[in-house]
Amino acid sequence: MPRRIYLALFSNGPRPTHWSIFIPTLSSTGQRGKIIHVTGTTATGFFLEFKRNYDFATEDRKYHIIPLADVEERFVADTVGDGKLSCDTTARDRLESVATVVKPPGPSREPFGKDARNCQHWMMEYVQRLVDEGFVAECAVEVLADAPRRF
Repeated sequence: MPRRIYLALFSNGPRPTHWSIFIPTLSSTGQRGKIIHVTGTTATGFFLEFKRNYDFATEDRKYHIIPLADVEERFVADTVGDGKLSCDTTARDRLESVATVVKPPGPSREPFGKDARNCQHWMMEYVQRLVDEGFVAECAVEVLADAPRRF
């Protein structure tokens, strides 16, 4: 059975929009699940993080959720645990494992320059890797190409 994954976009003020992958937990109403993303800054660099039991009902920032692709259910694991939000860097399913091999952007020589690499660059590389390895269809790359860079 296919499982829908989403591109979650978070407003970041005057800076570029923060991009992440959101995968709803099967037992949720679609507002709770996990986030796969890199977090950090262009000045200090980024690191991979998995947010488990993330709940959009508690989100204060402006956000958009865009359907990205369908994946086979066997490639996604729901790690609910005690149901509380947790963050870690340990891959627990195939989609997370692919994320661990895509290098997050390091510190930029010009952190405020237009060429500074950020979470959007990482997401494009990650989704392309998912396409290359056959986890998602090529149309996922098109979704990223059309996604807002700022809002």
